[in-house]
Amino acid sequence: MAGFFVLVMSGQTALGASLFGDHSCQSWQGLGYAEKRAWTNAFLAPLSLTLKGLHKSKEDKYNDDPKAHEPAIIDVNAHCLKHPDSGAADGAGRYLKKLFDMPPT
Repeated sequence: MAGFFVLVMSGQTALGASLFGDHSCQSWQGLGYAEKRAWTNAFLAPLSLTLKGLHKSKEDKYNDDPKAHEPAIIDVNAHCLKHPDSGAADGAGRYLKKLFDMPPT
């Protein structure tokens, strides 16, 4: 079952990146807070809703928290500092996996 979730998250992360743009970590660092918040919400909200359905959960761990973007942005910032050749979508996907208690890949 864990392998299925990894596969779903990989595909969903790629789909989300194509819909909302995948900022490189270099370009991410140059965005203002409002731009980061808008991108983070647009990227993570549909993925979180998908995971809620897959987990058959009543709680949507991202969308049910009006301040969920704050720790997500912090995690993406940290990811981009550690992995400057990566993309913001990679950091956001890792954050969502952590939020849903999924093992990292």
